[in-house]
Amino acid sequence: MSDNRRRKTESTVRSSERRRVTAAEKTEVRKQQRINKNRKRRQMGLLLVSAIAVLLAFVVIFSAVRKNATEISVDETVVCTVKKTNITSEDITNTITAQLASEHGTNILINEEILLEDVRAPKKELVTMEYALTQLKLAVSYKVEAAVVMVDNNKVAVMSNVEEAENILTSIIAEYIPADKNIVESGFVEDVVVEKDFVDSGEIMHAEEVRTKLTVGSPVTKTYTISTNDTLYKIAVNADITVEELLAANPGITLDSVLRVGQQLNLTVLEPFLSVKTAENLVFTEKQQKEVEYRQDSSKPAGYKKVTQQGKDGQKEVVTQIIRINGFEAEERVISEKTTVEPVTEIIVVGTN
Repeated sequence: MSDNRRRKTESTVRSSERRRVTAAEKTEVRKQQRINKNRKRRQMGLLLVSAIAVLLAFVVIFSAVRKNATEISVDETVVCTVKKTNITSEDITNTITAQLASEHGTNILINEEILLEDVRAPKKELVTMEYALTQLKLAVSYKVEAAVVMVDNNKVAVMSNVEEAENILTSIIAEYIPADKNIVESGFVEDVVVEKDFVDSGEIMHAEEVRTKLTVGSPVTKTYTISTNDTLYKIAVNADITVEELLAANPGITLDSVLRVGQQLNLTVLEPFLSVKTAENLVFTEKQQKEVEYRQDSSKPAGYKKVTQQGKDGQKEVVTQIIRINGFEAEERVISEKTTVEPVTEIIVVGTN
């Protein structure tokens, strides 16, 4: 074989071997790539499964602890639970106050504090807000705005409104104002005012109950000193009580007891909270006595007496004011005098010789 042919054959063999090596390498590379790709897929799958597991766990935990409801309490007592809401305790308080005010026809002041707290609660335990408001109205206590009658800074009576209270007071005064009298002033002896205030609804009194309390009064104990000719019966009558009531106030006294002058007894009497004072003006004409002037005349003998100017009585208008307490006269005073007819002085001449 020639050298050229041999070299050509050797070259062909080396090329074929190189091709076989290259093909094997490529096959190995592709195999490794497939292995790497499958490994990445498995890793991605594991990561995805882990992520899903974490997400599911988060969802389960969040669902277990998520606050889906609002618990409503009156002070520290839970009344009901509603679906989670953005309504505030102030909103609920104002709503209940308005509803109660409409029912009572007056302003309302709720005593307790209404509190809200977001919680997790089963759906079956949740109620509607409308039902919750109904239950809250039953759970709270409250005061109503009313008219308080104050006598000398003491709370004496409570009525539903100011107009009703003032009407009662006006009618009490009117009882002591006769139509045929010139009453120029009327009112109460005591300092009486009507104030608005929040009170328990049970304190509100009926009109006749208030009238009786203000005019009849309440029992008070007073001391009476026995004077000459006093008897148990006489003392009781003057105090407008019975003999039995007099004896009950004085356990040491009996019907057979001898009363001593200066001895003191207890009298339990009803003292009204209010006393009505009226002032009546009386106008009348009064004679104004004439004056008499004596003039001496030395030219006339002793015993001489002559009226040289006839005198005449005058007249004056007198205004007297009578003060009465509960219809009984307490004071009378003259408040003005005015001469309407001037008197004429009578002049008498008498002799001195």
